[in-house]
Amino acid sequence: MPNSKPETCQHEGSGRKTLTLSVAPRYEGRPRVIVGQSLGAALAASLAAEVQPDALVLIAPYESGRALAAEYDPWVPQALLRYPLRTDAALARVTAPVWLIHGDADDVIPFANSERLQRVAPHATLVRVRGGGHNDLPAFAAYRDALRAALAR
Repeated sequence: MPNSKPETCQHEGSGRKTLTLSVAPRYEGRPRVIVGQSLGAALAASLAAEVQPDALVLIAPYESGRALAAEYDPWVPQALLRYPLRTDAALARVTAPVWLIHGDADDVIPFANSERLQRVAPHATLVRVRGGGHNDLPAFAAYRDALRAALAR
């Protein structure tokens, strides 16, 4: 049998940080903006807490996986949630400008999640996209304007 040892990565740490460290040198001298949407919000916030980018944009984020599961069904045993996905905990450690962009008609992740996240990170800019749902935000000028503003910093 050929060498069955798994390949190891040159960088220590999480996979997302490893990816960032391997990609970042290609963009040296350019602004680093991390964007996370929906389920990716916790991962983006966690990465931002580790690497402190120039800006963080979270679109339709949630407070934590456990809190969101409890909103859907309070009887879900917390032990079943393998990954806590704590956007709130990570966001509290981000020093960069933060944008929270969320539709107030989101029926997947309620807008109140972004309001709670802003309380954790008072420096965050909260953009309410009036009438925006979970998957139709790009159709709204308020979303496009907020994204442009966040990326222009």
